[in-house]
Amino acid sequence: MNVSFFIAKRYLLAKKSHNAINIITSISIALVAIGTMALIVIMSVFNGLETVVGKLEAGSSADFVIDYKYSKYINTTDFPKEEVVEINGISAVSSVLEDNLLLKYTPALEENSPREFIAKIRGVDNSYNNATNIEDKIIDGVYFLNSRGVNYCVLGNGLANRLQIHINDFDNPIRCYFPKAETGVSINPMDAISVKDVFPAGVVTISADLDDKLIITSIDFAQQLMNLPNKATHYFVNIASSADEQKIQTELENILGDDYIIKNRRQQNEVMYNIMKSEKWSSFLILSFILFIATFNLVGALSVLIIDKQSDIKTLIFMGANNSLISKIFMIEGFMVTFSGTIMGLILGSSLIFIQDIFHLVPMQGSFIIDAFPVELRLNDLLSILAVVISISMLAVIYPIRKLSKIM
Repeated sequence: MNVSFFIAKRYLLAKKSHNAINIITSISIALVAIGTMALIVIMSVFNGLETVVGKLEAGSSADFVIDYKYSKYINTTDFPKEEVVEINGISAVSSVLEDNLLLKYTPALEENSPREFIAKIRGVDNSYNNATNIEDKIIDGVYFLNSRGVNYCVLGNGLANRLQIHINDFDNPIRCYFPKAETGVSINPMDAISVKDVFPAGVVTISADLDDKLIITSIDFAQQLMNLPNKATHYFVNIASSADEQKIQTELENILGDDYIIKNRRQQNEVMYNIMKSEKWSSFLILSFILFIATFNLVGALSVLIIDKQSDIKTLIFMGANNSLISKIFMIEGFMVTFSGTIMGLILGSSLIFIQDIFHLVPMQGSFIIDAFPVELRLNDLLSILAVVISISMLAVIYPIRKLSKIM
């Protein structure tokens, strides 16, 4: 066994001549453990929140959204859909037509109290459910958009409540108003408005923002209402769970060229993800600074230990030990203290994450779609924490070792 390691281990485990040294060393280990545990817990909570937000956005969008760079609308006859579908790993490609419109609905037995609201219409084709799994988020009625020439729709939960929608109300359709493009001057203002009726078939919940304004119809209905045949605003692309996202994005860029903008889920919500990322790493830096301050106890513990072991240092020097060996002993001692605290922190932090994930002990206060704080442990976070703890430990060990070198 290495001599410096053996002596450092003895100094760590053996009882010191002064009980204060044992107390200071134990406090140092405990503070490193608590700091490491706090870093793991905070990072895991942010990871969990990021995953939950990603799942919430899954119904409102797809793995990739394709927009035309030079115009609001994409000509569906020019879009190379067949080539996109043939890319290995792509499971669904759906054309989507979106815009704002006015909705008017008169509930049964309330003929004199019509409801009106500005909403967002989303006209979709038959592949939309495969691209977004929207059917899994239906909370009332069914996902049903067209049958035998009759147009149906699915509304966000908040929008349905605002309009007081009755599902399968075939006597009172939802009336949709959309301004006609390039309409000349007319005495009757309604000549500039396109009006069509659609019947409510279901209610969906996706996200707080979309639930308050979204109405989903067939793309044929939306194109007729807007007088935009063969037009779409986006293409939604969904991929298999085992597919390589980066590889598919590269292939899409090669097929579509520079005329189209391709965004993955993170790029679609770039601002939100950047905010969460900045908060996550800000918390990481703050806790790292607290951990750095806590390691001053390690400086004190090593300094007191060096003073306590002066007779041992003299004996080692008389036996032929050089300054490098003696410095190495106390350096290893400092690393052992930090390593012990780090291992304890990793075990405690991982255990807390596991318990929270299984039993949901810490609830979220307020009205949220989840009852408890979500957690997710990631390997790169553990590596980052280990790197920070090791770096801080090296800085904490340097000062007492330099003082020791001067003494010797």
